[in-house]
Amino acid sequence: MRKLLLILTLIVLSTFAMAEVVEIVFWHNMSNPVDKKSIEESVAKFNKTHPNIKVKVVLVPGTETEVTKLMTAVAAGTGPDVYYLDRFTVAQRAHQGVLECLEDYLVQLGVDVEKLKSKYFDFAIAEATYNGKLYALPWDTDVRVLYYNKKLFKKAGLDPDKPPVTIDELDEYAEKLTIIKNGRIEQLGFIPWFGQGWHYTWGWAFGGKFYDEKTQKLCFADDPKIIASFKWQKKYADKYGMKNIGAFQSAYTGANLNPFLAGKLAMVVDGNWFLAQIRTFAPKDFEFGIAPIPYPVYGEAGSTWAGGWSLVIPKGAKHPKEAAEFILYMATEGQVKYAIDTYHLPTYKEAIPGLVEADPMQKYFAELLPKAHCRPVIPVGALLWDKLTEARDYILWGKKTVEQALRDAQEEVQEALDKALGKK
Repeated sequence: MRKLLLILTLIVLSTFAMAEVVEIVFWHNMSNPVDKKSIEESVAKFNKTHPNIKVKVVLVPGTETEVTKLMTAVAAGTGPDVYYLDRFTVAQRAHQGVLECLEDYLVQLGVDVEKLKSKYFDFAIAEATYNGKLYALPWDTDVRVLYYNKKLFKKAGLDPDKPPVTIDELDEYAEKLTIIKNGRIEQLGFIPWFGQGWHYTWGWAFGGKFYDEKTQKLCFADDPKIIASFKWQKKYADKYGMKNIGAFQSAYTGANLNPFLAGKLAMVVDGNWFLAQIRTFAPKDFEFGIAPIPYPVYGEAGSTWAGGWSLVIPKGAKHPKEAAEFILYMATEGQVKYAIDTYHLPTYKEAIPGLVEADPMQKYFAELLPKAHCRPVIPVGALLWDKLTEARDYILWGKKTVEQALRDAQEEVQEALDKALGKK
């Protein structure tokens, strides 16, 4: 009889224990084999050290992580508890009500939120915050720099150890490094909007400002430095012709056909991740240098900006508290491992030493992080990006003047921002 009671007790306890295990679903779109493997290994370790939680990883194409589809899946009971979100859109998605407030669940877990926030770079925490509370924890990040081809510098009579520092020098070097034969571009010295030469890249390098946090007003259309940055880019469009530049670009598609890697583009602004492409696809004798983004005399020396991903909980997730526990692990211990495995720049400061030890060249990028700009943290951040990009295209193709294109973009986004902030 005692034996039977013992067996029944064990069965009940076993059933209870099994019921205690909570399965959470984690969606991400890091399909790169190295990135994917690192994430899977961290998840496996989390599952082993947290027996009450089981994380199921689902790799989804980037297009499937679009918020509308994601929330449809959550509403249907088939969505994730945790997913990747481009960090600069966190405020917008939080405002739209599609994210759980992560900070509330971290507090329930006994986390000292202020202490945790101090372990990340300020720009990353700013992007992960909405209305003073964390809606995400930062994952990886990046910075932008100038890459240049040393062999092409030598051929053009330029010192390969002295990259351009100012915009004037950049223009001068670009002219010397460009080869045009019979009206056809054979080699380009530089094109401002190639690679990561975005509106933010040059606006900040020129010392401009896009948004005033105190007044909650966009100000780029009224900033002479922002206007100057677009007029400078337009000079390149006029000089070489947009169709000619497009024809040059069309000959190079895919990472292994990048014009810079092919030795046909002498200089380009790109992210720290571009280093991996150079190592993978460039010829073995490829010689390149890395330098700060050039700036005008009135601009900002050493200017750069950072983006990156974050981990969030969608509104209506089945197990938000357990999701928060997993996010906390991944954004700290998991991020340390991810940085070493993948050479992605971390937002978690404690991950920097391991990354630099694994790849000393990353030290240059890491040193730029403390002063990196981040895109305006506003509930219409994605719209602002799209409208700035649209304005740039209008300018380059001569469809609008710089002033008109920027004014139109600013007015449209400001109206949306005022509405989002309850001012209209």
